[in-house]
Amino acid sequence: MDALTIEGMHAYYDKAHVLQGVDLAVPEGTVAGLFGRNGAGKTTLLKSIMGLGPRVDGQVKLFGQELTNLATDARARKGIAYMAQDVRVFPELTVEENCRVAANAVPEPRPLDEILTAIPELKNLLQRPAGRLSGGEQQLAALARSLTMNCRTLLMDEPTEGIMPRLVDRIGEIILSLAEASVTVLLVEQNVHLGLSICSSIHILEKGRIVARGSPDSMVRDGVLERYLGVRSAA
Repeated sequence: MDALTIEGMHAYYDKAHVLQGVDLAVPEGTVAGLFGRNGAGKTTLLKSIMGLGPRVDGQVKLFGQELTNLATDARARKGIAYMAQDVRVFPELTVEENCRVAANAVPEPRPLDEILTAIPELKNLLQRPAGRLSGGEQQLAALARSLTMNCRTLLMDEPTEGIMPRLVDRIGEIILSLAEASVTVLLVEQNVHLGLSICSSIHILEKGRIVARGSPDSMVRDGVLERYLGVRSAA
């Protein structure tokens, strides 16, 4: 079953036509990678799905239920969460308080003990102000906050940007564990190697349109990544 369905999405910033008829379906419990060059519209697509972006036409459905006319907070209560690229945590709040804020936003939050089982690195950081953590630790805290909302679908915008390589791999492991637990992930990621290693499907966005889609293996074998991203190999 498709968890997230986007049909005919157009997005506009004033007169700029940023998304031009995007169709996208992500099956439940899979990781879908959204790749594209800077300015292709990837972040705009995630924001539009979440109801945060510009003027939008088209449909957004979660497990077949129409979300298009719902406000952002109502979409969150339906089970969709968004990890933005630029705002990771509430810096003055502790890690635990960050999670508590998220818990208050939904009717049935995920218990903190479950979050810490998935991300044990945070157990000794719960009482630390999130803004004093390293970039990688902040990203783990942001991920914990999203999981606290008990989301069924998670939108992730560049979760590994600017963090240490060992934590890049760890975030990849966590994303895969989410998929195994039936959480659906739509991932925007510039680290193509990571994306190819954890995604079930790849979608290439160029100038506001999906221009190619397929399995990671087919993207490499058929030269699609090289054609659109300049990436010659998965290695």
